[in-house]
Amino acid sequence: MTRRPTTFLARDTYRRRRVIDALRVLPALGAILFLVPLLGAATTARSTAYAGMYLFAAWLLLIIGAAALVRSLARAPGGVATDPLEVASDGEE
Repeated sequence: MTRRPTTFLARDTYRRRRVIDALRVLPALGAILFLVPLLGAATTARSTAYAGMYLFAAWLLLIIGAAALVRSLARAPGGVATDPLEVASDGEE
């Protein structure tokens, strides 16, 4: 039985793909954070002001997180507009 050699990605490409993955997860995290005030609404009495402040804080943290992730993606060697899975070509086809 022969064993295939393990192929590793370049460190920059790997980190860039993980930042893109984090950007893809951010909307799901936001949905979960926005639904948290509704989880215990029937069992405990909470003020509307508390829920409003919580939603505003969650919204602000999502904006700051997205800005930080996009900024780190823009500083990556490929930039924002390139696909990390696409093989770079030298203009030859």
